[in-house]
Amino acid sequence: MLKRFDTLSILLIVLLFICSTLASSSVLAVSKPKTEQILKVINQEFSQALMFFKPYDLPVEFERTHKAMINKLDPWVKLGLVKQSKTRFLSEKMMYGSIREVSVGGYKYELNLDNQWVSEKGIFYGKPAVAEIFEVSSPTYISDDYVSEVYFSWFATDVPDWVKKIDLKERKHRQIKRAYESKDRPFEKRLYFVYRDNKWILWKDRDNRKQSLF
Repeated sequence: MLKRFDTLSILLIVLLFICSTLASSSVLAVSKPKTEQILKVINQEFSQALMFFKPYDLPVEFERTHKAMINKLDPWVKLGLVKQSKTRFLSEKMMYGSIREVSVGGYKYELNLDNQWVSEKGIFYGKPAVAEIFEVSSPTYISDDYVSEVYFSWFATDVPDWVKKIDLKERKHRQIKRAYESKDRPFEKRLYFVYRDNKWILWKDRDNRKQSLF
């Protein structure tokens, strides 16, 4: 009886050892993502995340007397990025003690889609590229997934020449200014990667929304 108990104990110990070995080997098998894997994933997810800007909520119409807005949009017209055309439209005016709609002359402003830098989304001013990977955390097991945090920097590439021709000091242009300077002062970002189907991919939330660079 004692001998049988010893045999069962030995078998149990061996079984526990095998299970712990398999568990530890599975953990060891998932190593943190390598630089080339990180770059591949980021390029796949963000290389076409083009950066666009709209100087105003276009299209829009202004009366000729609205000099402030005309002066703000005029530089974009001169760059060929925004199109200006004469127009007439109805505007509410106080006349004879009551508000009436009258026809007024003015200008219509819209994106110049004939320009190579312009699309329906706005005016293109760059796209993201990885500058440097600072830190990659060891995988952490969370909710049946291995997760790794990647801390890196990125900058705007393919910045068009028109960017240098606008007033970058203007508050409304601060996002363009930041992108223009990002080669020397890169953006910094942390993204989470998840290990699924034997590869590292960018983590997304339950609604399948991916993380943003901005």
